[in-house]
Amino acid sequence: MTVSKRTILGVFAHPDDESMGPGGTFAKYAAAGHRVAFVTATDGGAGRLFAERPHDNAGLREARRRETTEAAKILGLDFLGFLGWEDGKLESSNILDIEIEIAKTIRREKPDVIVTFHGSGISHHPDHRIIALAVQGAFLGAGRAGWYADSDLETLPRHAAAKLYHYTLSLSLIASVEWPRKVYASPDDEITTVIDTRDTARMRWRAIQAHRTQQNGPPFKLLYDAGAFNEEYFVRVFPSWRRGEAREIDLLEGLDPVQ
Repeated sequence: MTVSKRTILGVFAHPDDESMGPGGTFAKYAAAGHRVAFVTATDGGAGRLFAERPHDNAGLREARRRETTEAAKILGLDFLGFLGWEDGKLESSNILDIEIEIAKTIRREKPDVIVTFHGSGISHHPDHRIIALAVQGAFLGAGRAGWYADSDLETLPRHAAAKLYHYTLSLSLIASVEWPRKVYASPDDEITTVIDTRDTARMRWRAIQAHRTQQNGPPFKLLYDAGAFNEEYFVRVFPSWRRGEAREIDLLEGLDPVQ
C-alpha cells in the first residue's frame, strides 16, 4: 500500500520529552513513512542530578543534545534542535516571544498535525504548561496574515496545520501502577484519541534509555514492564471534539488525501 506522506510536528519543553512523552506514537508514524519532527524549547541545563552527570551546565547541555539526537535516531524522527531558552525558566520569559519562535517552526516545517503537552503540563511543570499555551497561539497565528504584525515572522509563508493534539496520561493507567510523583492524568471522558503502540513500545523504551543523564526520573521501566507503553493517549484540541463523536485511533484521521 502506498503511504500518503504527512508531517507531524512535536513541540516540547525539554530534551527527553519526545521519548518520555508520545515516543511510541511518533515512532509508529515514522515507521509508516511519514515525516515526524520535533523541536525542544529549552537547553536542558537544569536536568536531574546523578553522580555521573556533568557538573557544569554547559557540559550538561551538550550531553543532552547528544542524547536527544540519539533518541531521535532510535525513534526515526527528525530532531530540529533546541530553541534555546533556559531550562526551568520559561515562566519568566515572554510567552509571546516563545509563541513567535514556535510559529516560525510551523511555517517552515508545514506540519499537518501538531502535538504538544496537555495543558496541565502532566507533571505540572511550569515549562510544560507555558509550551502548551504558546503552541496553541502559534497553531492559530501561523496560518493567519497579520497575526504577528511587528515580527519578521510575517516574511514567512503562512501555514495552517489541520490538527492540534495534547499528549496526556490515562487516569486508569496511572491508577494501575505505583507512580511516585503527583501528575495530572485524563479521565476516560477527556481522552479523544488512543494510539496502539504495541509495535513501537520497545523503541520508546530504548529512546528513553538514551537519555542517560535523566535516568533517575519517573519509573518508566516499571511502566514498560507493565505493558503501559502499548497505548498512548491524546486530547484533540482542534478541530474541537464534539460530544458523541467516536474516539479516534489515528492522528491523521479525517485529513484529505494528499494530492
